[in-house]
Amino acid sequence: MIVEEALRRAVAGDPLGGGQLLIPLIEDSRRECFALCVMLATAATYGMRPQGSDQLYALQVEDTRTGRPAALEEMPPEVLFAARFAAAWANRDGDGAQALFDALSDDMQTDAGQCRVIDGVIALFGLAIARGRELAAPQAPLQEEN
Repeated sequence: MIVEEALRRAVAGDPLGGGQLLIPLIEDSRRECFALCVMLATAATYGMRPQGSDQLYALQVEDTRTGRPAALEEMPPEVLFAARFAAAWANRDGDGAQALFDALSDDMQTDAGQCRVIDGVIALFGLAIARGRELAAPQAPLQEEN
């Protein structure tokens, strides 16, 4: 599977090579691109648990410069799309995920629209890579209290 191989490469340290594998899926059709977004959102939220009293999934995106949560108004549009799409999909809000994708890909037939879609998908890929690395990281053994 192309997406699995792309993620495997990226988690192993070759995100550019992994991302290159996704380009044909993005360019093939809106349907293929939406399916790719769903697969990446599933990978980005794998093993996470719902939070809060409403038991919904929420993705917190950190500012890489400060390490603190990023404010929505400060996020680049592609990162905002990726976080919202992944959260919508994890919350089983297929209509919301579809609406987010439709807004992103509205003018996909133009060069500028194609670039926005690629940027959004690559940001979603970045979330999936981060989750994959988190899951692949060796877990520190629990220390017993004396």
